[in-house]
Amino acid sequence: MPNLDGGHYFLTVLAPIRVDIMIDPDAIGRSRSHRQLLAQKLALLATGKQTAESPPNARPSPFSLNTLNHLARFVIIHGPAFNGRISSDALVSAVRAVNPLAPQPVDQLSTPFLLFAADIDAQAEGDALRAYTDQLWATMKRDLVIIFGHCVGFDGIDSADGFHAYIKRCQIETTMPFNDYWPDGLDVKDKTLEIGALKPVGIAAAGAILIWLAVLLLHGVFAVFGVHNAFAQWIATAAIWGVAVVSLLVILTLLMAWGLYRKVFHLGMTPFPTAPGADLPSVLKSLFIQQHFTRFAIEAQGLDDTALHARFGAFLGAVKPDDPAEPTQQAGEIRAPAAEWAR
Repeated sequence: MPNLDGGHYFLTVLAPIRVDIMIDPDAIGRSRSHRQLLAQKLALLATGKQTAESPPNARPSPFSLNTLNHLARFVIIHGPAFNGRISSDALVSAVRAVNPLAPQPVDQLSTPFLLFAADIDAQAEGDALRAYTDQLWATMKRDLVIIFGHCVGFDGIDSADGFHAYIKRCQIETTMPFNDYWPDGLDVKDKTLEIGALKPVGIAAAGAILIWLAVLLLHGVFAVFGVHNAFAQWIATAAIWGVAVVSLLVILTLLMAWGLYRKVFHLGMTPFPTAPGADLPSVLKSLFIQQHFTRFAIEAQGLDDTALHARFGAFLGAVKPDDPAEPTQQAGEIRAPAAEWAR
């Protein structure tokens, strides 16, 4: 189920970072690399109030203006991780006179890459990626031009069409997305395989092969001992026919195995349906209610039944659980806005 699954689109982009040097026109002799400037831009990108220690006046993340975006991340990949030397048996290396100090090949990248990964709302129908890139371009064009301007092939892109085409060109398939919005489990009856229907064919094929092997063995015994009676002739004929029958069963079994493989492949490529409450407005509303219900539970300690009933009614009236639009959690912030109820 690549890219699209469970009402979410999982975008993975690898854009090569330019390796040429930029000369600072305001300072003679000073040069900067694109990787250095990109790292500086990403470090200064506004993140909003995403932690309890964030300053109260922190500028919101530009991604918070996007109504489709659950998660987004930029990472500069300088090179693959070094997992150490390839281990070997010390005794075998000694016998083969392998020098343990000789350097081994190390994987390297010809250029650093910018990783852009995002989890967004999407439906099975329609171009979810195009809708997302258009909204990104409309809400944070200035940041995108600076960030991707340090990547290869982004020169001259100044429109939503061009940005979408660039993202498509740098996109790699997300083969194993992580989707955790099924609190009550997922009914997968439509995705199960009726393996039981194949059992009779398999049993018949296995039985025919065993019988044919027994006949072939008996024919060989007769040939060794020079038995040429009518029964031996019948056994020889049965062995010949057995070759044809077994060959046919083998062909049928291979065809059924190919069909089963194709079905498994098709089911694996079919995305799961949209999980209930998995869209961004519903998730934000859930986070909002979660925080305020915790506050309510703390404040309501020790109330009698009548007061608790009245307080809970006021709480429901303030948080409006059935209204996903307002009041709700603000995108990109860890703390929910205030929602007062009568004491």
